[in-house]
Amino acid sequence: MTREIRIQRVRREEWERVRELRLRALADAPDAFGSTLERERRLGQAGWIDWIEGWEGATNVMFVAERDEGWIVMALGSRTGDEPEAHLYGMWVEPAWRARGVGAELVERVLSWARSWGARSVILAVTETNARAATFYEHLGFQDTGEREPLRVGTELRVRMMRREP
Repeated sequence: MTREIRIQRVRREEWERVRELRLRALADAPDAFGSTLERERRLGQAGWIDWIEGWEGATNVMFVAERDEGWIVMALGSRTGDEPEAHLYGMWVEPAWRARGVGAELVERVLSWARSWGARSVILAVTETNARAATFYEHLGFQDTGEREPLRVGTELRVRMMRREP
């Protein structure tokens, strides 16, 4: 990873920057996420703070990578209640920064967070048609569980579930 990149954990008062980054991600890769650009454009401040801190009984941690011109990578770790598994959500890398190691560093931050509280595994979902992302996660040690689920209501796209120990 290049020295000009800074990685940080996101704070609640940065919700507007999270909104901007997430909307860029949804515009860039609409078939990669369980939500849509239209839906998330309607979220207010409380919804974006939920992204940072947690929703519906979950505890979240969000990491971003930043360059002088702004945030370029995001990854979110989540845990619901006392369950022994963590989830990796919302992973996105600005196209110009893909395959440069920055995304892998953010995944490692989520894995480290999961290790810090004793998670047994980290689970993620990747769209079946996104071979590049699946290969990225396999390279990081994630394995296909064989489980398939719909990406979201209203689409025929499916995701494959992947898992690894933190």
